[in-house]
Amino acid sequence: MSRRWIQNPNRCADEYLDGIEDFIEFARRQNPGATRIRCPCRRCNNTLWETIENVGFHLVRNGMIETYSIWNLHGEQVDHASSSNAPRVDNVEPIVDPNDQVMGII
Repeated sequence: MSRRWIQNPNRCADEYLDGIEDFIEFARRQNPGATRIRCPCRRCNNTLWETIENVGFHLVRNGMIETYSIWNLHGEQVDHASSSNAPRVDNVEPIVDPNDQVMGII
């Protein structure tokens, strides 16, 4: 499911409104029976809990947090192995406290 709609500045565009519907459906599937979910609008910033209906209104009025493309606070699982762009490091050297080194010299 494309999340490109989140970046769309035209909150009346069909793409944006369809994206909101997809998000609401996803949140309902992941949180069956819930009457309130975190609101990912720019104003609430996933800190306030709103009714699902109000979340839809907020997303139209305020827009979605543009960086919220992995909906982990609404039940989406993050695949850390495939989502990380950082190279894997197998040989990790222990962190040495410089104070310990000085004390060893003294």
